[in-house]
Amino acid sequence: MLYKIRKMTKTFKNRTILNLEQLDIEKGKIYALVGANGAGKTTLLNILSFLDKPHTGQLDFCGEPVLYGNHQLLKLRRKVVLLDQYPILFTGPVWKNIEFGLKVRSIPRAQCKKRVEEVLNLVGMGDFFHAEGHKLSGGETKRVALARALAIEPEVLLCDEPTANVDAENQAIILNILQQINSEQKTSIIFATHYLSQMRRLASHTLTLEHGHLSQQKKENSYTCTVITRKENGLLCYLNDAVSLFFAGNSHPEVEKGTKIHIDPLRISIGKSKNSLAENTLRGVVVKIEQNNTLIRIDMDCGLRIRVVLTKDEYRDLQPQVGEKLQIGIPDEAIEFSP
Repeated sequence: MLYKIRKMTKTFKNRTILNLEQLDIEKGKIYALVGANGAGKTTLLNILSFLDKPHTGQLDFCGEPVLYGNHQLLKLRRKVVLLDQYPILFTGPVWKNIEFGLKVRSIPRAQCKKRVEEVLNLVGMGDFFHAEGHKLSGGETKRVALARALAIEPEVLLCDEPTANVDAENQAIILNILQQINSEQKTSIIFATHYLSQMRRLASHTLTLEHGHLSQQKKENSYTCTVITRKENGLLCYLNDAVSLFFAGNSHPEVEKGTKIHIDPLRISIGKSKNSLAENTLRGVVVKIEQNNTLIRIDMDCGLRIRVVLTKDEYRDLQPQVGEKLQIGIPDEAIEFSP
């Protein structure tokens, strides 16, 4: 396990801004951290990057308790890098900005130059080697800051709103880079975002914070799974003996009678028709719509109650009404089995 958190709290001016009873984060995965402004996302990232410490509770990293001694913190901070939402570049050329972390680690000059060139090419800015850092656009600054973070080859990359205030072209480039380094280098990534589309595209796991607490979404779409047919390419199941779904990929040998299944409401797509929806589609009726901070929760009756979560923009585009019949799509990555 990469991180293990138990009974962690963080307070500020007598107000509890983070209160996590239990959280486990696996190695080599991409986690999206979502929630409204003030939900505690940045506070959690600062703690996970060992730049801040909780007031109470236990934090383990790679199986070892974090005790916050100077020697241990230095060692841990060389494994974990935080890419700030508003990165600052030093005065001078781009290459000096990227070289900084390497020089601190006493990497030889020739090796530094080679590594700087490698990461600049990785982020698509090989021609900016001698460019002045303070003259770059917002998107270019973020990509150079990402290159600076990747230059030291961290085991864990934490990103606070990596595409905020960046044009669409640079957003796509940054997301592709994150996907690439996770796939090729097995870098563990945790990124905070307001964009559910980015979460759905990149993340294998989602953490939702509400007022400093982990959301109880796992209780919202939890059902009992009964196997109908087990095949090499997937599994056909009944949920609550009411609705059948096919889960592709493998035969899921861990699924037995009475196994619980969770469907992540953030990953469910919804529309007027089946076009562009996931393979598992269900037709249902909207029975409830409510707003919670920046997210809209829609309850559907599809033979069983299923909750879907949308952003305000997605809600405005769809304009669903209570009583309206809609289609929902459930992608494989929205599914999680548990005993």
